[in-house]
Amino acid sequence: MLIRLADEAGLDCERARAILASGEFAGEVREMEAWNQRSGIHAVPAVIVSGKYLIQGGEPPEVFEQALRKIIAQ
Repeated sequence: MLIRLADEAGLDCERARAILASGEFAGEVREMEAWNQRSGIHAVPAVIVSGKYLIQGGEPPEVFEQALRKIIAQ
């Protein structure tokens, strides 16, 4: 399925197969997963503002507005 999606996205299917078979980026992905967990990210989408404020989940614009106002006030 990933190869089909890569093809639909216009990516090189052979390169995609090679990456999946070799695990070439597995270490980087695991590092990013660990960072996300340490940062408290448990939902998508997740928006990090100024490197330290986290807004998680699909929120309506009003929630973002309220959060940004609180951040600015600090």
